[in-house]
Amino acid sequence: MKLQPKIPNIDEISLPAEHISDEELVEKVKVDGFIAYGSLVRRYNQRLYRVARSIVTDDAAAMDVVQEAHIKAFTKIDTFKGESTFAAWVASIARNESLMYLRKYKNEVTMGDKEQSIMESLESNNLNEVNQNRPDNLLQNSQVKGLVNQNIDKLSDKFRSVFLLRAVEQFSTKETAKILKLNEITVKTRYFRAKRFLRNEIQDYLDSSNLNIYEFGHKKCDIVLQNVLVAISKL
Repeated sequence: MKLQPKIPNIDEISLPAEHISDEELVEKVKVDGFIAYGSLVRRYNQRLYRVARSIVTDDAAAMDVVQEAHIKAFTKIDTFKGESTFAAWVASIARNESLMYLRKYKNEVTMGDKEQSIMESLESNNLNEVNQNRPDNLLQNSQVKGLVNQNIDKLSDKFRSVFLLRAVEQFSTKETAKILKLNEITVKTRYFRAKRFLRNEIQDYLDSSNLNIYEFGHKKCDIVLQNVLVAISKL
């Protein structure tokens, strides 16, 4: 009977230091196997969660998508040739897994002009409430974080995905276009329209880069890491 590889204590798998490149981690995975992939899980859980969450708009489903994306990335790790960044490569996988989830579990819904108008009205009301109460530590206010998340969720799928990749994850226009399989002009247009929708105060908060959008806490990260390592250990 074939013995299953032992899964390490996930507490022993830490976020890799910034000076260690993705390419070094990928090479380590190719040499050392599935356990080494844990470092890439730690580094990219938050980013992949944002990619998935921007498409499936459900926390639990986004976690499932992230796990599947990591598993798929591990099985295809030998195909990564460095033609794009590893971040863009694995984000593309997460995007594809998210779309597969949508096709499997629900119909895609797009936002028409009427719905967009209604949402812009709601956005304006929310911004007025924020303007009436601006404490100095607003970026740390959980209610404001919730407000931002809610307003991002009001964007249609096509605008939300572009916005999360460009504004929050800081992918370039070119990388975003490649991840979402769009041309760069479309990315620029959708990004502009998304920013216009999330205008004034909320956009200022996002530009500060201190506000956590679709935050993926340590406990969730540990759960995904554990599940991914168990799954890829059996491959």
